[in-house]
Amino acid sequence: MKAWHIHNLNEIVLEDHPSVRKQGEVKLKLSKVSLSSKELVYLTSSPEPGHDIPGHSAVAYVSEADEDSGFKLGSRVVVSPFLNVNEFGKQTVKTMGVNADGLLRNFVCMPAENVFPLPDGILDEQAVFTDYIAMANKALEFIEAEAGDYVVIVGANTLGLILSQLASYYQLVPVLIDLDFGKLALAKSWGVSYTLNPTYDNLERKVLEFTGGRMCDAAVFAGEGTTLDAAIRLLKEGGEVILAGYSFPEKHSVDMDVILKKQLKMRGVNNGYGEVSTAINLLANKIVRTDGMINDRLSFDEVPKAVEEGSKYPYKFGHILISAY
Repeated sequence: MKAWHIHNLNEIVLEDHPSVRKQGEVKLKLSKVSLSSKELVYLTSSPEPGHDIPGHSAVAYVSEADEDSGFKLGSRVVVSPFLNVNEFGKQTVKTMGVNADGLLRNFVCMPAENVFPLPDGILDEQAVFTDYIAMANKALEFIEAEAGDYVVIVGANTLGLILSQLASYYQLVPVLIDLDFGKLALAKSWGVSYTLNPTYDNLERKVLEFTGGRMCDAAVFAGEGTTLDAAIRLLKEGGEVILAGYSFPEKHSVDMDVILKKQLKMRGVNNGYGEVSTAINLLANKIVRTDGMINDRLSFDEVPKAVEEGSKYPYKFGHILISAY
């Protein structure tokens, strides 16, 4: 059993990786693993010590399981990367490929609670986005909004595009902000109500216009579409701000006076633990679209090429789909 370790940009090594199944675990043969450009840039620049196997999005086949587990050998499943672990006497959630070793390997043993059967109607290319859908759904659950409320979503990255679709599904009005015309056009084609580009649009003036002066009820900051400071200026008094994502390596400055004057509420969401079943149902019912998010497909042996390309051209790829068999 082998796994790709990324120590740095010049040291990408395929190493033997023990994978002995314990009672209560399911041994999986990985089929498809998705890697994002942002993930590759982060790993090659500042990988967390001891956690250098990337990959938090994967589809697999059951290779071995307990007889009473309910899993059939050969059945297709999606892997939840969200591990509920006991650390320093407290339960916490770690995410594989972020702050725990990831899924870029040919076999892995997972707790049964992290393995979810996939309906036939969901393609592998859709299922690899389950963890993002789970996180997006969790982020929106924290917003105390009602039907018709306006929600600013910063960043038309994978998470932002999914958030925009889910906001519409929950009868909210998404306002998606990004610098990339192509991503905004994709969101528009999916029915996202409002898309803004801060290079050409006066954000505050536009939001004032289409909200009738009331401004937005909440904001979800998921990427680099504009600054966090610009986003909070689009909120009404008492609005909410959710910071959602696996990491934000970039630094942001915020006008604290605006937060105080508007009495804004802020919280962070860095995982989709507890939401994976819901995410699968949303995919099965075609609530979320993912077409256009995968930019390249490579074999397991071509991982060094994926890392090199993704690091050199961080905006060339959205996601690279790796075949792990």
